[in-house]
Amino acid sequence: MGTKTENKDTKMMMTERNSIFCNKTFLLGVNYWPRKSGVKMWRDFDEKEIDAEFAQIRELGMDTVRVFPLWDDFQPIYELPNAQNRPRGIGMRHDWNMTPVRNPEMVDVKMLERFDRVVELAGKHNLKLIVALLTAWMSGTLFNPSWKGGRNLFSHPFMLKYQMLYCRAFARRYAGRPEILAWEYGNEQNCTDECGSPETAWVWLHALAAELRLHDPQTPVASGMHGLVNIASEKHPWGIDDNADAVDLLTTHPYPPFTQGCFMESPTDLRANLHATVESRYLADLGHRPTLCEETGTLGNSSLSEPLTAAFLRMRLFSLFANRIEGCLWWCYSDFRCSGELPYRDVQMENDGLGLTRTDGQPKPAALEMSKFRAVADRFGGRMPEPERKAAILASDLCDDWLSLYNCYILCVQAGITPKFVRPDRDDLTPYPLILAPSLRGSMPVSVPAWQKAAEAVRRGSVLYVSGDGVSLSNMKELFGISEMEKIPLPERHAAIRFKAGFQCGISADFRNRFHSFASEPAAWYPDGAPAMLKHRCGKGTAYYLSLPLEASLAKEPFAFDRSEAWKLYSGLKEAAGLESVVDYPDPQCERCWNPDQEGHGWLTVINHRREAVEAGLTSSRRILAVNRTAGEAEITGTRIRLEPLQAAIFEVSLGA
Repeated sequence: MGTKTENKDTKMMMTERNSIFCNKTFLLGVNYWPRKSGVKMWRDFDEKEIDAEFAQIRELGMDTVRVFPLWDDFQPIYELPNAQNRPRGIGMRHDWNMTPVRNPEMVDVKMLERFDRVVELAGKHNLKLIVALLTAWMSGTLFNPSWKGGRNLFSHPFMLKYQMLYCRAFARRYAGRPEILAWEYGNEQNCTDECGSPETAWVWLHALAAELRLHDPQTPVASGMHGLVNIASEKHPWGIDDNADAVDLLTTHPYPPFTQGCFMESPTDLRANLHATVESRYLADLGHRPTLCEETGTLGNSSLSEPLTAAFLRMRLFSLFANRIEGCLWWCYSDFRCSGELPYRDVQMENDGLGLTRTDGQPKPAALEMSKFRAVADRFGGRMPEPERKAAILASDLCDDWLSLYNCYILCVQAGITPKFVRPDRDDLTPYPLILAPSLRGSMPVSVPAWQKAAEAVRRGSVLYVSGDGVSLSNMKELFGISEMEKIPLPERHAAIRFKAGFQCGISADFRNRFHSFASEPAAWYPDGAPAMLKHRCGKGTAYYLSLPLEASLAKEPFAFDRSEAWKLYSGLKEAAGLESVVDYPDPQCERCWNPDQEGHGWLTVINHRREAVEAGLTSSRRILAVNRTAGEAEITGTRIRLEPLQAAIFEVSLGA
C-alpha cells in the first residue's frame, strides 16, 4: 500500500510542478549580472545597485530574472595536503577551520546571506528568480571551482558529493520561497566538462534533481541546458529524453550562430528568426515538458543594429507566444561597465551592446519591445489558446537530424501549416492527417516498428510524405507503388526538379533513385524526364516519395527561403490531406498561427519577416464575419490587412458557417 501511495503522490507532485508553467503568464525577463560588477557580483556585492536595477527590470514590464551564483564564490573549498597517511583535510579558502564538521555543505554563509538579499529584493519588486545554481560556464569563459582539479564534474564521486551538498544548501534554505520560480543545474552545464556517456548524464541529472526535490519539493527544477539532442550518444550525451525525465521545465538558448544551420541569413529573416520557436517546440513536443526560451539575443551591434534588434525581438516574442512557449528571457539585462574584468576583458562580443539597457541605464529599443509585449500577454490573461496542430513531423528513433527537421518546419510555416514534432516509436500518429518524414538517409533511418506505425497511419487515411537521399525503406511497393528501383549517384550532385504543380526547385544530394517499375503516379521529374517523386494510393490514404532530400538541401543553402518555391510542395501536401486553413494570410514570408478558443472564433497571429510592407486579404474555408486587431501594428480594411516591414500583429477573427 505504501508504494502505491508514494507513486500516486509523486505523479501528483509532478503535475503540480508542471502546472506552475502551464497555467502562469508568459514569462518576460532577463539574464542578470549587474552592469558595474558583472560576474564579480557576489564578491563586490552592491545591494543598492541590484535594488535599482531590479526596479528598472520591473518598470520595463518584465517579471523574471535569471541569476547566477558563481560556484567558486559560493563553495570555496580548499583541500589541505595529505600527510603521514592521514585523511585529506577540507576547509574553505578564506578559513581553513571551516570544515565539513561545522559546515557540511561547505557553502559560504556570507555568500548565502548576500543571496538572501537578492531573494528579498526580487520579492520587493515582484520579480521571480530562476537560479542557475552551479554556474561555472559564463560568457565564453569557464570559471571552474578552484578545487576541481582533474576530476570530472559529472562522474567523479568527490564532485558529485559536493554538487549534491551545494544543491541541498540552497534547497533547504529557500524551500518554498515564492520568489524562486525554478532551480536549475547551472548555466549550460553541458558545456562545462566532458561527459562520457548518456548514462553518466542521466545519473548526474537525476542525482542533483532528486537532492533539490528532497529538500524543496515545491519548487520546479529546470534544465538550463543548451543544444539538447533527440538521440543521445557518447559523442552527444545530452538528450532531450534524459533531461525531460529529470526536470519539470526544459530550456532553449537559441542563438543562430551557435546552432548548426540556423545562421544562413539575417537574424530577422524567416528561418533564422524562427529558430527560437522551432527549437523550443522541438524540445516541448519530444520531451513532453513545458519549455522556456531562456536565453535569446543578437550577440551585439556588430551582428545587428539596435533598431533591427528591436524588430528581431518583437517578431520572436509574437511567435513564441502564439506557439505556447513558456516565455522569453533576453541576454542580457545591461551593457557592462567592467570591460577590464574577465570574461569581458577578452571576449569582445560581451562589450558590443548585448544588453537591453545601456551603461548609463537608458533602455534600448529592444527593452521597449519587452514593455509593449507585457501588455500584449496581459490582454490574453498571459496565455494564448492552444494552436491547431494537425500535421506531424517525424523525428527518428534511431538517428538525430535536426537540420532536416528544422527546415521541414520552416516549409510548413511558409505553407500555412502549424506542425508538431513526434516520435513514431512512442507517439500516436492517429490525430495527424498529414505526416512528414523529411530527408531520410542511410540504412537505418527509423526503426522497423516505427516505420510500420507510419505505414498503418497511411492505410487508415493519412497522407505520408517521405523525401530521401537513396534511403533504405521497406514496404516500398505497398506504400509507394514501386516494385523495381535502384540507387545511383546524382550527377553533379544537383538537379533542377520540375513539379506537377507548376514550379521548379533545385535540390542537392549525393544519390537519387531510378524507378524501373512502378504503379504510382509521377508528381515531379528530373531534367532527363525520369520521375523524381511518386504519388500512390495506399489503403484509405496516400503516400508521396521524393527521391531527393529537399529539406537537407535547403539546410545548406544561404537565403534559400527567400527565393525557393519548395513551400508550394508542402502547400500541395496540405491540400491533399484536407488541411484547409480555418483562417490564413497567404504570404510565404509571413508566419501565421491560428489559436482558436471556440468553434468559429479565435486569434490569428501574422508576423511579416520581409524588409518591405505586405498587404493581402485573409482567406478562409468559411465566411469571415469580423476581423479586429487585438495587438501589434497593422492596418485593416475589411478582411484586407497591411503589415509594415518586420511587424507583427494578432487579429481576433469571427467566422460563420
